[in-house]
Amino acid sequence: MKIKLTLCMLLAAVCSAWAQQTVTGKVTDQEDGSGMVGVNVVVKGSTTGTQTDIEGNYSISVPENAVLTYSYVGYTTEEIPVNNQSVINVGLVTDVQSLSEVVVVGYGVQRKADVTGAISSIKQEDIANRPVSNAEQALQGKAAGVLITTNQGTPGAAPSVRIRGVGTTGNSNPLYVVDGMFVDDIRYLNPGDIESMDVLKDASSLAIYGVRGANGVIIITTKTGRGAKASFSYDGYAGYTSVTNRIEMANASEYGALINEAIVNTDPGASPRYPDPSALGEGTNWFDEIFQPGFIQNHQVSAMGAGEKTTYSISGSYFSQEGIVKTSDYKRYTLRFNNSYQATDFLKLGNNVALSYEHTNNLPGGIIQNAYMMDPTVVPVDANGVYGFSTATTVANPVAQLAYNNNQTKGGRIVGNVFGELTFLKNFTLRTSYGVDMAYNRSSQFTPVYRVSPSQFNERSRLNRSQNTNNTWLWENTLSYNKSFNDIHNLTALVGYTSQQTTYDELSGSRLDVPGYSSDVQYLRLGNAVGQTVTDEGNTFTYLSYLFRVNYTLLDRYLLTASFRRDGSSRFPTNNRFGNFPAIGLGWRISEEPFMQNVNLFDNLKLRASYGQIGNINVPNYAYFPRIAPNLDAVFGPTQTPQIGATELRATAFNLLWEVVTQTDIGLEASFLSNRLTFEADYYNRKTSDIILEVDIAGSPEPILTNAASVINSGFEFSLGWQNETGPFTYSVGANLTTVHNEVTDLGNGGIPIIGGGLGNGRNVTLTNIGLPIGGFYGYQTLGIFQDESQIAGSAQPDAQPGDLIFRDVDANNVIDASDRVYLGSSIPKVFWGFNSNFAYKGFDLAFDVQGNHGNKIYNGKRAVRFGNENYEQVILNRWTPANPSNTEPRVTNGGQNYDVSDYYIESGSFVRLRNIQIGYTFPKALVERVKLSTLRVYVNALNPITFTPYSGFTPEIGGNDALSRGVDLNLVPVYATYTVGLNFGF
Repeated sequence: MKIKLTLCMLLAAVCSAWAQQTVTGKVTDQEDGSGMVGVNVVVKGSTTGTQTDIEGNYSISVPENAVLTYSYVGYTTEEIPVNNQSVINVGLVTDVQSLSEVVVVGYGVQRKADVTGAISSIKQEDIANRPVSNAEQALQGKAAGVLITTNQGTPGAAPSVRIRGVGTTGNSNPLYVVDGMFVDDIRYLNPGDIESMDVLKDASSLAIYGVRGANGVIIITTKTGRGAKASFSYDGYAGYTSVTNRIEMANASEYGALINEAIVNTDPGASPRYPDPSALGEGTNWFDEIFQPGFIQNHQVSAMGAGEKTTYSISGSYFSQEGIVKTSDYKRYTLRFNNSYQATDFLKLGNNVALSYEHTNNLPGGIIQNAYMMDPTVVPVDANGVYGFSTATTVANPVAQLAYNNNQTKGGRIVGNVFGELTFLKNFTLRTSYGVDMAYNRSSQFTPVYRVSPSQFNERSRLNRSQNTNNTWLWENTLSYNKSFNDIHNLTALVGYTSQQTTYDELSGSRLDVPGYSSDVQYLRLGNAVGQTVTDEGNTFTYLSYLFRVNYTLLDRYLLTASFRRDGSSRFPTNNRFGNFPAIGLGWRISEEPFMQNVNLFDNLKLRASYGQIGNINVPNYAYFPRIAPNLDAVFGPTQTPQIGATELRATAFNLLWEVVTQTDIGLEASFLSNRLTFEADYYNRKTSDIILEVDIAGSPEPILTNAASVINSGFEFSLGWQNETGPFTYSVGANLTTVHNEVTDLGNGGIPIIGGGLGNGRNVTLTNIGLPIGGFYGYQTLGIFQDESQIAGSAQPDAQPGDLIFRDVDANNVIDASDRVYLGSSIPKVFWGFNSNFAYKGFDLAFDVQGNHGNKIYNGKRAVRFGNENYEQVILNRWTPANPSNTEPRVTNGGQNYDVSDYYIESGSFVRLRNIQIGYTFPKALVERVKLSTLRVYVNALNPITFTPYSGFTPEIGGNDALSRGVDLNLVPVYATYTVGLNFGF
């Protein structure tokens, strides 16, 4: 019997062998017909498979009844029965939906369906061809929970980015991870190199970054090579920038009348300055003198492709922008190399390297404020080249400021890494990566000898020069395990060890009497050594981290993500150097349940929740070291002789701890109508505790750093999208909306509020207090304007005059003092949103983005800061006078109670802005191929062309990286509109 069974088995094996056949063919990209390298060709239901070669060809031996599957990342998988065919050619189609379902997470990628965290993904096409100098601006309005505010309109300036509110009084900037390298800013990065941006917002996605994840993480992936043959492309645009929402200032005649009135109102016995204001005419519009249309251009060339074992992507770009203020500009040159090499079946090597060089001509300080305040009766410069000045005020002539300004910064930077991936035992991958971020910067500021006025002069030339290096290395090692068990269990586990060191060094100096013939001879050694200054400083800090994460799915519908990171940092004392940061995320794909299979409403329905802790390293270097202050000499003793002394002025912070962010997130994801309609909603609660503050303590002449405060940010996020195709017409629309509630829950220092928002005139406008937002505005409430003496009599302001503001007596003690100041609003918007759309018909395309902020306030500080006889905005022409009993604009004075901090200077910061609109045309393929091109597109674009806002300033985007001074408008360089024409082509 055993012999017969053995014979039968041998016969079956022989028959099976005879039933095998060889199939050959070519796999191409259906769009352009190019051969695709590296496509997986597998016999369905087996481990038999191969990959296509550099030209897309393949050969495989298969059973005659086999089914072949053809798969490649980003393309729709094809299944084709062999049916005795010996040649099978396949054209793969790009799978847009598949691409959108893959998101980048910390140390890897994951199917969107399996993600348990809150992640917003933005693809390259969503930010392409925007005329912005940095990638954060391109992200504006694209992602729920991400508030991006342009702080300054100076060329190359980076905006502030806040993810789910403001969680600390210190640094609230997110971490950027560019191709695996940690960086604090991405000014060096050409936006055209970006493939995708993934914003991690909750504990489940952030905890793997430990102390770096407290303010959120933005993972940026740059473009890599693909396709079987080399492709080349050019992307460029050129245009101009211009100021929008110009502030109308009083002309010379109006100014003269207002100044006369202010002088008399301040001192009734004084004589007016201008005998006949009407004779002064229009005078000088100082904004016209300093503003200009700024030329902007960007050019990028790139080449990419893939070989049998290699991929490559090379790009170079040049960006140049003139500022809207004369003499300012910014230039950036970038070069990027992204390469990978499949050395063996189990070993992959690669690199991602970016080089950049920047050059900036900086503006003199206060240039916008001086143009705002300057006397319009003054001629900027006369026919003899002499700069005018005002005898009425000490405000500097801004035109002269620009003429005598020579302030520039130059810098180079290398950011990148090399990596290796070793695959073994089928399911294990060991990856090691070594990255660097090396920056070198030089600045030079030369001030010549000049005299414009008694208050605007420089008697001795001065040269200030500085140079600094900021070098970081990051070494990361991870081991991952990926295994599927009978299509029931899927397990991915990751463990890792990382270390990092950052070293900063700066050397600066200054000398007087440096010759100013030209920049070629402006060196410190040529100046006077007497009175020179030299500063040499720096710091070094390190990190050591251990990380772990496990992703588990059961039956493709029950999801678990658990992560843990242990971080150590030299910024903290040895007894508190390490912190542990765990998180857990759960998900339920309801749409995959058997009871949902007959429900045709949902294509996907997922409920998820996460909870965890992340740390923050918001602490200065060496804070826990004792600081001895030298040169504290004193005369004492019986002989009254000088004694040399030194002491510790600030108590040492021996017990500093990490700031800890504890975050809860509950989310719902759904898609309908064959995934054309998508919806996502999240509730988040983000509490930051042990915030590091400077706190006054008894017996110490200076405050001590300690863990003191707690802040909560909570709210909802909503995202909605729709995409469809109707014949030659395709379109997509998307919207997102976020609510934010920010509240200080503890100050830990006896409840003493934190004062901030200094105006530079001895007044502060913000107060951080328990029960209120960080940096809330704090001042007097106004109840109108005193119209006559009868209102003043018996009031809490007996020294007021008709035309003065009426302040509310909050404590009803008939005295207006500091106890009557109250909370007046916050610079943090209660709601912000974005709307994005794309339409295409045949060769034409249209895209436009709209964004809005609501519920935030702005303190119009430029109107509140006056020292005497500065110019006024035209709105002041409606001021109170006996003949014009206004109840909105008080009388004009030089000083007095009307300039106290009050809600008179508080304005709504709400706005709706047409963020971007672009119209393009792509030429037909048959036409462009005649000129040896593969693609050709032209377009026009407008960035920030229209803003609807009740705010009276240049722009309602008043941000700032200082949480205690955010939303205070002190004549920042305004945000501008940009109009460009662009061209894209490839071959």
